[in-house]
Amino acid sequence: YDDTLRNQLLREQAITDSMESALSQNQFLVYLQPKYRIKDEALVGAEALVRWNHPFWGFLSPAEFIPLFEKNGFITRLDRFVWEKACAVLHDWDERGYYPMSVSVNVSRADIYNEDLADTLVTIIKKYDLDPSRLHLEITESAYTENPKQIIDTVTTLRELGFVIEMDDFGSGYSSLHTLKSYTFDMIKLDKEFIRPFTDKGRRIVTSILAMNHVLAVPTLVEGVETWDQLAFLRKRGCELIQGYLLGAPMP
Repeated sequence: YDDTLRNQLLREQAITDSMESALSQNQFLVYLQPKYRIKDEALVGAEALVRWNHPFWGFLSPAEFIPLFEKNGFITRLDRFVWEKACAVLHDWDERGYYPMSVSVNVSRADIYNEDLADTLVTIIKKYDLDPSRLHLEITESAYTENPKQIIDTVTTLRELGFVIEMDDFGSGYSSLHTLKSYTFDMIKLDKEFIRPFTDKGRRIVTSILAMNHVLAVPTLVEGVETWDQLAFLRKRGCELIQGYLLGAPMP
């Protein structure tokens, strides 16, 4: 035990103490990071990402508060806030006559175990007069290893309702071919760690994963694309979609 640990605990407690007021005072903001189709570099959608603009601390890194909210359960309320904001943006775009794109949102482990998850999502999209396919649901790969039956039931229900399911962070933790065999996804998002740094070994792994997903007929989105060399490599290997600072950072 030392001052570093003490300061960390005090910081976490301060974040916890202010999370309720932050939500009610609209300190949480939804940023969007564009998704692009590689073959023509066309904008095809975006991912909704939460930011916290604290009145005293400024912008907090999601890496600091998201894990804490996952532990204390507040993540479910924050997720629903993001889903609502994302759908409101889509509705606004429709009202302006923009091309009808999709936005993907994160569905945390805690959300999976809520019996009213499907009803909540359906209520939100109906409120904003959206087709369920416009809201893509990102479920992190590690969640599939915790309660297989619960995940299968939940994902099956959501896909039957018309939502698009994306496996997020593929390869970032415990990865299993059994996961790909046992579950049905509409898209697989390859974790950015495979191309950062962009080593020869990483290239071979990405090539193999892309080839496997082509056989499975599941499109792949590679995250964290930051250089033209990475983009050229992925285009040559037949990757369908990318996301990263090269073509678009998270933005208001």
